[in-house]
Amino acid sequence: MKKFLFMLFCSAMVLFGGCVSRERLPAEDLEVPVVCADEILILRNPNIPPNSKEKYDAIKRMLRKVDFTFTRETKTLNALLYHGDGTVDVPNQRSRTITFNYQYEDHYVRLSFVLYDTFVLRTDVEEK
Repeated sequence: MKKFLFMLFCSAMVLFGGCVSRERLPAEDLEVPVVCADEILILRNPNIPPNSKEKYDAIKRMLRKVDFTFTRETKTLNALLYHGDGTVDVPNQRSRTITFNYQYEDHYVRLSFVLYDTFVLRTDVEEK
């Protein structure tokens, strides 16, 4: 009887686990450029400053759809964000941090990416 209940429990976990949908897409997902096309257009625009309402609103909308903690390569950052909005702590080093700070009035969204060469080791997202 215990074996039957265990098998029933495992089957239920597989069934219900497979039905759970992700709330947000990983940043590396191929659907991100399609799902977030409007936000990417704004965020990659060099004519809009990072401390504007447009970019702040765009990054807030994007964060509802995309999980940046799944970013693994800098090419993803280049595809989603304008490189000129980022601040690099030590530009000529292999190990560095790029920070994107989008603010509007007294609110901000800060994305920090710890890199080694072209690989993202850690991502921190801070909102206020």
